[in-house]
Amino acid sequence: MKSVVTLTAFLLFAAPVFGQQSDAPSTSADLREIQRLEAEWNTINEVSDAEGKARLLTEDSYHVGPSGRLYNKAQDIEAMILSRRQKQESNTTLKFLISDMRIRLYEDVAVVTATGRSISTHNRQERKGKFFRVIHVWEKRGGKWLLSVDQVTGVN
Repeated sequence: MKSVVTLTAFLLFAAPVFGQQSDAPSTSADLREIQRLEAEWNTINEVSDAEGKARLLTEDSYHVGPSGRLYNKAQDIEAMILSRRQKQESNTTLKFLISDMRIRLYEDVAVVTATGRSISTHNRQERKGKFFRVIHVWEKRGGKWLLSVDQVTGVN
């Protein structure tokens, strides 16, 4: 009986800490907005849209790339400008296939994890990249969701 009481107490009080979603309308709206923003973020990175990236990142955001390199917002945007130029010069397109996405909402913070794979096309030749995993931390600031942490880790 004691273990049942302990388990019940855990589920009632600790579960919200682990991101359990409620049926509140704002939670559903926030979940849909994060899903929409994730799709937009994916497109921004596919086409190397520096302006889109600047719009969705918090001023104090940071990105950890697959090599472990740390980028602040300005560096991340500069890398996007360079990437777009390289894609245009080489006539290369890039597509990210994202799967296994999980979104956890914690009031004004959303944590997204997913698996992905890149496919680049150059001269009609497709090349599949290695798999990677991402972690995104979105923060609701002033009623607007913005990306504060973006980490990409290669999967061997």
